[in-house]
Amino acid sequence: MQTGSDTPPALDLLRSARRVGLVLSGGASRCCFQVGVIETLTELGFSPDVCVAVSGGVWNAAAVTAGTVPRLRKYWRTFVRMPRVDIRQLLRERTPYRFPEMHRRTFSRYVGVERLRRPEAPPLWIGVTRLRDRQGKFFDARKVDDPLALCLASNYVPPFYTHAPRIGGERYGDGGLTDNVPYEKAFAEGCDAVVLVTMKGVSEGGLYRNSHEPDHVIPSPFRERTVVIQPRHRLPCAWAENRWEVLRPIMDLGRLRAREVLLGESHPETEVRAQLGALDLFLRRLMTTRVLAASGRPRKPL
Repeated sequence: MQTGSDTPPALDLLRSARRVGLVLSGGASRCCFQVGVIETLTELGFSPDVCVAVSGGVWNAAAVTAGTVPRLRKYWRTFVRMPRVDIRQLLRERTPYRFPEMHRRTFSRYVGVERLRRPEAPPLWIGVTRLRDRQGKFFDARKVDDPLALCLASNYVPPFYTHAPRIGGERYGDGGLTDNVPYEKAFAEGCDAVVLVTMKGVSEGGLYRNSHEPDHVIPSPFRERTVVIQPRHRLPCAWAENRWEVLRPIMDLGRLRAREVLLGESHPETEVRAQLGALDLFLRRLMTTRVLAASGRPRKPL
């Protein structure tokens, strides 16, 4: 594309790049913010050459790779309307939560393995954490035997999920535990510009990479080639929110925030912020502790 002196720097960077990556962080229900950002990117003609995602961001990235972005809001709405608890499965699954089954039903309908594996589909790298040694690893969802299992692995956080999926014989868990903002993977795949969408607000400090780097700062030379799109403040959305009337405005917020970053517009609506966040912080720490504890438990022989 042609660039011009009147083009905002962020958009100018993306338009001048030969290979652009889209990186989506985790954030559970707050990943609905990514939906609006993706819609704005699509409207501007942005088509990623590589997608990289972890944890809750993998479902949005899968839709981008599959070419089903126009149905992304319906994907979310269908998912959150499904009952998430079933006491009858406690004995079998050791949890009342139905998230794996909910994802199985919606993934095939709104993403689909066949769409992911289209020749023209961009690579979709999913980040996971190997539970035996807590090391991060990436797999291309187009090439693994079961892309859904890979996405579930990157979301594995007890008690919402109790059976860590196996990929290539190894058990893997939440990819956000090791690197919640894996922009370096996109650059390693040959991108010369990256759009990083993450849900930690600008006013909350640096980027949340993992528990050891809660205020990460992108170093040079990556910083000059990375467009970060994030809320201005802490999102007014609970970690496990499932009310559509709460999630939909966060998607709209993502649309406006993306326009601010990419087009230089100003929207007062993006100044919205959460009033309370202590409970969500406690839940995040609790979930991290549960995953790491599960990784250290002795397992029965296969």
